[in-house]
Formats: sequence, C-alpha cells, structure tokens
Amino acid sequence: MARERVTLREIAAKAGVTPAIASRVLNNKPDVRVADATRARIVEAAREANYRPDPFARVLRSGKSSLIILVAPQSFYLMGARKTNRMQLALHSLDHPVMTADINMFGDPDAAVEFLMLTRPTAIVWMAPDRSEKDFAEMCSDIRSRDTHIIAADYPSQLPPDVPCDAVTVDRAHGCYLAASHLLDRRGDKVAFIGTDRGGRVEGFRRALKERNIDREIIYFTGPEDPPHGSLAVTRRLLEEQPDIRGIFCHSDISAIGAIAAIREAGLTIPDDIAVAGYDNEPWTEFLDVPLTTVAHPIEQLSSLSMTILRGRMEGNSDPWCRVTLQPPLIVRESTGGAGLDEAPPHPTAM
Repeated sequence: MARERVTLREIAAKAGVTPAIASRVLNNKPDVRVADATRARIVEAAREANYRPDPFARVLRSGKSSLIILVAPQSFYLMGARKTNRMQLALHSLDHPVMTADINMFGDPDAAVEFLMLTRPTAIVWMAPDRSEKDFAEMCSDIRSRDTHIIAADYPSQLPPDVPCDAVTVDRAHGCYLAASHLLDRRGDKVAFIGTDRGGRVEGFRRALKERNIDREIIYFTGPEDPPHGSLAVTRRLLEEQPDIRGIFCHSDISAIGAIAAIREAGLTIPDDIAVAGYDNEPWTEFLDVPLTTVAHPIEQLSSLSMTILRGRMEGNSDPWCRVTLQPPLIVRESTGGAGLDEAPPHPTAM
C-alpha cells in the first residue's frame, strides 16, 4: 500500500516551528533567521519523514518552480557529452530538480525557449552555442524579465557587459595560439590548420603566425562531414598540394584522428615526418600508439565555477553581471616530439 504524502504542516509540528519557518528552511531561503539547533531539528524531521517539497504547489503559490534547465545540444562526440554530463553533476549539487533540453531538436529556437519557460524555471544554464550575440542578448532580456536566472556556460565568445546574464567563457583562441606556437617553433613555417573557425580557432592560429612574422598561411577548412571523415579528406588534399608540410594543428581531437589516418595512408610517420596537435584533451588521446599533443578544455573549472556563480544568484547576489574567462592549457605529448625540459604543460587559470 502506498504511503501517504507527509505534509509541510506535519514536519513543522514535529520540529516545533510554524509551517512558514519550516518552508523557508527546507527551501534554503537566504533571508530566514533561525538558530542552528532549530534548523537542524527541521532538517532532521524532514529527513526522518522522507519529506519532499511538492513542486506543483510551489508553482501555484509563487508562480515559480525550483527547476533548473540545462540547455545543451546533444552531441555524438565525446567532448560535448562530457561537458553536458559534468554540468549535470554540478547542477545536482544545488539540490534542485534538473532538466536537460536539446534546443536543436525543437527547430525554431524562439519557440523552444518559450516552451521551456512554461515550466517557470528558477534558472537556465545555457550551453548551446548556435545563437548570434544579438539573438542571445534578446533572449536573455526576455528570460530575465520573467525573474529567471541565466548563465551562459562555455559561450564561444566574450559577451558585452550589458547582456543580462552571467557568463563563463573558455578562451579557445588562446588555446589554439598555444598549440600553433608550439608547432611553429618546432617545424618552422610549414604548419597548417585544418578544421572549422568556431570559437576563434583560426584567430589563435593567425596570431601565432603574425607574432613570428610568417606570411605563409596554410588553412584548410573542413566541410559538413563528420570530423574524422572531413579531416581525412582535407588532409589528403593538403598533402597533395603542400608536400613540404611538417606540422598540422586540428581544431579538435576527433579531427586529428582523420588527419593521422591520412598521414599514415601516405606512408608518412608521426612525428618524424609530420607533427600533429589537436584540441579538447579527450581521455583516449594519451593512449594512442603515438599520444596526441592537445589543448585541454577546462571542463571541471567550467562546471564548478558556473555553479558557484549560479548558487550566488539563487541566494540573492545582485552584483553586476559576471564575466569570467578560463585559459586552456597545452598538453605536450609524443605526436609533436614530446615535452622538452623547458616545456612543461601549464595549468589552467582564470582571468
């Protein structure tokens, strides 16, 4: 027989407080002032009774739910799935119900946001990059007008300070600059970039060239194919058109797999003939027969810092919109010749 639901009034009576006090303690309201012993008594009474707040009752009373929505595109590749999973784990530490939504499945982004807002969420964590800065700013204004917090986690570019959201950004251009600099210093001007320009990757590559006064710019963009197949085809063409190439920087580790296959198909070796570097630091990259030099996307920092900022907002922090940029480190391995004595991989830092 199903057990009857325990009410907040019963919890309050057991703890010897009013239902209003019990409600504010159990919902972690920042303005409630009770003695530590009283708080402990309320929490223990709720724990013993296996009490769970009724989310629908809360919506009816306040017009808001305690739901947090993580908007993250479904990804076939490991990096996207790792980011989503790590953010989900971090969100659950806030002790709120969490729903993950793939906004790309809705078709019309505006209709998708409108649908998600029907749940009256307390916060939205935005990890979907495919919106222009103007559209994203308008969406944030709409969401904030409904008293919902929003944080852009891993937005691909710096947001202006007046966009009404918090934001944690990873400086991909800097990470690509580190990888390109490493290759150029070891292989001279015979270094190519292959991949896409998402997140400023080409910007970092070009900055490394300019810093070394190198005019030769070898950039091959991949098409809409899956990264391993697209980079395989592009690298084949690169090797035919640029037979003196000595280094390749790929915009992702998955793309690097395609490039490595093309290099070996041509009878060349890594790193003796051509050095290869990727981006993402996928877990398997260090276990390849030639471990891959790569830029490590700081997923742990991204998730924990985003949750710290969001927790502060939910507890009443009204400081100006937060803008934090994380710097990804370069991890040097055998695919570019290994780390030298003066070339230990740097640790990730925030600025």
